[in-house]
Amino acid sequence: MPMSRRLSLGRWLDIPVFLDSSWFVILALVAWTLATGYFPLRLPGVGQTTYWGMGVAAAVLLFCCVLLHELGHAVVAKAYGIPVSRVTLFIFGGVAHIAREPRRPWVELVVALAGPLVSIVIAAGCFWAATALPPEIGRIGPIIVRYLAVVNTAIVVFNLLPGFPLDGGRLLRAALWAWSGDLRRATRIAGMLGHGLGVALMGLGLLSLLRGQWINGVWYVLLGMFLRNAARVSVGEAVG
Repeated sequence: MPMSRRLSLGRWLDIPVFLDSSWFVILALVAWTLATGYFPLRLPGVGQTTYWGMGVAAAVLLFCCVLLHELGHAVVAKAYGIPVSRVTLFIFGGVAHIAREPRRPWVELVVALAGPLVSIVIAAGCFWAATALPPEIGRIGPIIVRYLAVVNTAIVVFNLLPGFPLDGGRLLRAALWAWSGDLRRATRIAGMLGHGLGVALMGLGLLSLLRGQWINGVWYVLLGMFLRNAARVSVGEAVG
């Protein structure tokens, strides 16, 4: 990823954090979707300025959650002596750039679990806060917090799907590696599932498009293409 396309956010927990230029596209799309659809349904009768303010705030907070998820992976990897060059936020979320593969299956498992565990904690905290916030602050805060609870739950569910290089695919690879003792074979199997999952998402996207669900359809297709390509590249890097 060329340096000219990245904006530095400094060092978080001694790890460089960057925004890829594509991140601004997804930020705008998420804010628009929330401001024109999600929040008006849950808080009718409020002006467009308020909806857009809620949409931008929720979108920024969402990516703060994604950043914390990736920092979870990065911090645990560093704790086990695995170098982490940076964390980058981009159009499909975020990625922790880990310099090498773990040398033991159980290390792979712990590093892979770290991100989802962070998201689970965030989701649980948001669900609690959405009900615990005092009514005096109004409805806007609880609605945004409830959205963050739901979306962090969705992040956990999606990331735990058993397709490499998703977190679930890495957990599967760790299990296959521990069982077979062969990292390359485990990577190929998990990568095949990641490729298949990407194709399935593309098929779901095309079906959504045929049903007139344009936004969902386009994003399923793009996400499937990304996952399929990521699986191919990750397997190539891992097995040489």
